[in-house]
Amino acid sequence: MSVAVQDVVSDKAGIGFTQNLEGRVLVVDDELPNRLYLRKLLESRGCAVLDAEDGPAALELAKSQQPELILADVMMPGMDGFELCGRLKQDPRTAHILVIMVTAKSKIEDIETGFELGAMDYIRKPFNPRELILRVSNALALKKSNDALFLWKTRMSHELALAGSIQRSLFSNIPHFSPQFEVRSAYRSCMDVGGDALDVISLPGGKHCIYVADVSGHGVAPAMISSLLKATASEVIGRFADEGPSRICNELHTLIRQRIDNPSYYVTMFMALHDPNTRQWRCMNCGHPNPIVIRNGEVADSGLFSEGGGVPIGFPLVDEMPYRAKDEVVFANEGDTFLLLYTDGLSEARHSRTKEECSAHLGAVYRQVALDPAVSNKAVELMNILDKEQYELGEDDCTAISIHMVDPDKIVMERTVELDIHDVSDLSKEVEKLLEKRGITVQTAGLVRLLIMELGANLVDHSGLMSEDSFWIQVRVDGFVCQLVFIDEGMEWDIDWALTCDYDSEHLSDRGRGLVIANQIVDRIERYRVNPENITYCTLLDSQV
Repeated sequence: MSVAVQDVVSDKAGIGFTQNLEGRVLVVDDELPNRLYLRKLLESRGCAVLDAEDGPAALELAKSQQPELILADVMMPGMDGFELCGRLKQDPRTAHILVIMVTAKSKIEDIETGFELGAMDYIRKPFNPRELILRVSNALALKKSNDALFLWKTRMSHELALAGSIQRSLFSNIPHFSPQFEVRSAYRSCMDVGGDALDVISLPGGKHCIYVADVSGHGVAPAMISSLLKATASEVIGRFADEGPSRICNELHTLIRQRIDNPSYYVTMFMALHDPNTRQWRCMNCGHPNPIVIRNGEVADSGLFSEGGGVPIGFPLVDEMPYRAKDEVVFANEGDTFLLLYTDGLSEARHSRTKEECSAHLGAVYRQVALDPAVSNKAVELMNILDKEQYELGEDDCTAISIHMVDPDKIVMERTVELDIHDVSDLSKEVEKLLEKRGITVQTAGLVRLLIMELGANLVDHSGLMSEDSFWIQVRVDGFVCQLVFIDEGMEWDIDWALTCDYDSEHLSDRGRGLVIANQIVDRIERYRVNPENITYCTLLDSQV
């Protein structure tokens, strides 16, 4: 022992052996002289040293003290070093601790066993003190680097998760209702952040612009570009909507090329402008998949959309103004027609077993959900079905926008109603009679009348609006399904709190009662706040079904 210690002292002056070490090292050896020697050697270089005489004691110390490194002797009675290493790596509390095996065994099979169990290095006995210090130094430097990398990854993961949450709020699935159509959407990113973008923009005169876009590539850069596109598109669409989608897309093309100095990034986009007066969509396809059209209950030929269009927005080596008015496609807004806009994450998703792309199957699935009036968000249901059918949607960003062009013949009532309780009462009676004429049972028609009264009374008494203000209501019947849409500009309600408040409280009893009754009447109720509007969407299935 005295010789070993002397070696340590004399080596302090050796070239390349003067570095100080930082870190906690656990020495595991059943021989006390060995533990003392290693403690002296390592402490002389700045390590904090723990020691254990057997495997079970080492496991407890590793859990409680969390050393950076463990030097484990292989040959120990009971639990040997191999078993100790295996158990350390199997426990999540100690799996991150580096292990160096100290062994007198020289067979390559024994060394391989240590590596297979998770050891990062080994030292043969008898060892040279200089070699041991160098190996420990390398292990502690690796542990420090790994810890720094882990912290960086954790921070980046949290930041990306927050960025993804913010981005998803930009591309929310809140529905949009207009007198002539209803829009539902679904958005999924394959990472925390995604490169897809979508929006529904209301314009003066009851016009609307709807688009879906897909930025090339994956990761943070496409996600930043998609967010930039959304912010930019809103302003550009508002300024140039009257000139049509070709002008809008040209402006976006110029802006993307000016702001993104990298030719590998570009944007495919499908944009549609709707005019309620002409009941037409003016569309521009910029290198994007063609929409799927459901007309007369069948998947229609969407080749119409291939007749115009152009290259992706921001695509390099093209004209500064690549889109022309003659590239636009006019699509008639015919009643009871469905239009699906989507990104190629859906069409190119492969089946987990057959590996076939979803493109040929997508139309049939969309037709299935489009023709089911009981399905509210047809875009979300489309993705849910593809998930159940084992298509791997998570390989790419996936976005779907379902546009339902409402059949005028299915609209029972559409009206702007003043906030007068007598007008609400008269309206509820009128709707009840109209529903009965449409073949809806007396019981369900009566429930609709009660629903209108309760929601209307809440608006009159608690919306914060004046008596000269109004709300908009649309009532539809599709087979056995009754659908009601209420839109008002009253104050935002805390629905969850109102439903759980004391119904006998002075100011909220009527509102609480009305909300509870409404929830009990309907088969499904959806409430959204889209500033400055409250949207309530109710579905009732006729009792005869």
